[in-house]
Order: sequence, then C-alpha cells, then structure tokens
Amino acid sequence: MGGGAGASIHGRFRVATENSLFAMPETALGLFPDVGASYFLSRLPGFFGEYVGLTGTRLDGAEMLACGLATHFVPSVRLSLLEEALCKLDSTDPALISAIIDEYSHQPSLKEQSAYHRPRICSCRGRLPFFVLNDNPAS
Repeated sequence: MGGGAGASIHGRFRVATENSLFAMPETALGLFPDVGASYFLSRLPGFFGEYVGLTGTRLDGAEMLACGLATHFVPSVRLSLLEEALCKLDSTDPALISAIIDEYSHQPSLKEQSAYHRPRICSCRGRLPFFVLNDNPAS
C-alpha cells in the first residue's frame, strides 16, 4: 500500500498472493498518488492505471497480476516452499530465478466483480480519460 507499492514496483520479480492488496490510500483523501505512482500507473494497460489513481480502487493479487503490477501469483501456502527453493539456488541468473518462481505460480481467476472489469473508456482527449463504470462486466 502507498509507499510500499512505490518502493517495490521497480523490482524485477513482484510476487502477489491471495492476501495481497494494492492501494493508494492517499487518493481517498483527495491527494495525488506519490512515490512515483504517476509513473508506473500511467504505464498499465489501457487507462486502468489512471482509473486506479483517480478512484483509489484497491486491487487484490489476481488483479495485480492481470494488470502487470505483479509478475507472479503464488498461493500463500506455497510461499515457504518457494523461499526454500530460492535459497537453495546458487545463482543470480534472472532466468533461473524466474523459472523457480514459475514452478510455484499459477494463473488466478479474476472475481466476477473485479475492478479490472469496471472501467470502460468512453472518450479520451489527450491523456485525460473519461470513464464510465461498467457495473455489468458481462456487457
């Protein structure tokens, strides 16, 4: 959340679990997202990052993976096994590290009412999107 998100987002490997929560709580107070959030949120697919920054929407681990804030999703019950496997690895090769994390990762399903399904961009003038919230994700 907040500063922790900004500090960790630049890591090569960003592992989320079902207990992960991404939030920029300062937006609920009317403040602008800090710690470089305007940089990384603006690079998410479509205008999802702008939506998150403007609305203060909280994201779970599956949503973080779907939009690119996380690189991997590992169920929390497998984290200790992942840690053990990484500690046994005698290499700093990113490809080997990624392969090990991949062994413990899986693709989670987004909830039906996921925030990832909600924004629909209606028009865009320059880089300022106009959002309509899609309360019926099936449409």
